[in-house]
Amino acid sequence: MTHIADRVVADDTLTSAQAPPDRIALARVAVEEILAAAHEAGDWHAVRTLHAVCALLSAARH
Repeated sequence: MTHIADRVVADDTLTSAQAPPDRIALARVAVEEILAAAHEAGDWHAVRTLHAVCALLSAARH
């Protein structure tokens, strides 16, 4: 004979959790902010390097 419980309590693992943050997108935003500061300061070596980092972050997404 099968017993049907009056109520069912869901475990915490069954609840819908928020999706983890997109760390690559967050990193890209941070690098772009640093890139803007380097551009304003006229540090062209840093600008070229940060452009390369942005390109790598974009490539990692695909």
